[in-house]
Amino acid sequence: MFPAKSKIFPLLCICFASFFDSAYGDKPLVLGIKEAPPFVFKEKGELKGITIDLWNTINSNDKFTIKELTLEELLAEIKEDNIQTGLGAISITQERETYLNFSTPYYESGLAIATKLDNAPLFYYLEVVKKILGALVPWIILLFIVGLFIWLVERTKNEDQFHRPIKEGMVAGIWWACVTMTTVGYGDKTPKSLVGRLAAIVWMFSGIILISSLTATITTSLTIDRLQSSVQSVSDLEKRKTGVARGTSAVEFMEERGLGKIEFESLEMGMDALKAGEIHAFVHDKPIMKHIISKQYAGSIEVLNLPLNKELYAFPVNENNREFLENFNRKIVKMIETGEMRKIINKYLLK
Repeated sequence: MFPAKSKIFPLLCICFASFFDSAYGDKPLVLGIKEAPPFVFKEKGELKGITIDLWNTINSNDKFTIKELTLEELLAEIKEDNIQTGLGAISITQERETYLNFSTPYYESGLAIATKLDNAPLFYYLEVVKKILGALVPWIILLFIVGLFIWLVERTKNEDQFHRPIKEGMVAGIWWACVTMTTVGYGDKTPKSLVGRLAAIVWMFSGIILISSLTATITTSLTIDRLQSSVQSVSDLEKRKTGVARGTSAVEFMEERGLGKIEFESLEMGMDALKAGEIHAFVHDKPIMKHIISKQYAGSIEVLNLPLNKELYAFPVNENNREFLENFNRKIVKMIETGEMRKIINKYLLK
């Protein structure tokens, strides 16, 4: 196991030297570690996780030294050939491939969006109001049309209720249309002509349907939309304060799409900001977010079932360390073929 005591600490593992000695000779083997549960995490003073177990299986006997670094530092150290590879949730991106080589991928996932559960910010209420107004506008227009029609057909035979002057007559007509639609007739104004009464019958039944429709629209806006996240697609991120962890592939993802972002020093800081309502969404590696949410933010933050892209996770290697990479890949392929790779991944992701 990996003891986790200091920022930089040595770890001795015995044997299996022939595997890496051929690639490095007398050069000491140095690994970079970036904590990212469930790929790398500390438990009771020991480093555990998917990539830790993979490394222990691949390199069970060689001596090596560990450096705990940020993701940006880890990638830079490999580029400068100061460390041989890195353990963590490190995905292959187009930008990283310009200066690093990567091993055979051992896991496929991608970025996802996390949002606060039961979140009802101002923009949510504005959306609800917009939907209700959108349903009411056609109604108001229809009321004017029905009110005008009933006044036109009643003004000669029913002048005492629907007065001839258009201003007073229209007010009376619209009033009649409103009360007939909502109460199936209030009784203070009633059409007397045959055409007016036929129109009243049609309008009564239409009113029942229209009221039911409006009620359904309002109910839907106040329930279904309330339960759903305010973010339902990538395009929704344009109108939301979205956080990312500095140095991760999420930064590149947002920049490529011209989306605004707020960068945080760590995933935990971003999750805290999301929980506090300081941001509306957070974009990060899906398995990492699901793991940390299950441990620390269950019931307050959720990961949306909305895959943003496909990412392959692999071990980064300096471009000049071809022999090391070839030997490394042979071991990974063997683990995939024997099922040992899937067994290790399921050990942490199926918990």
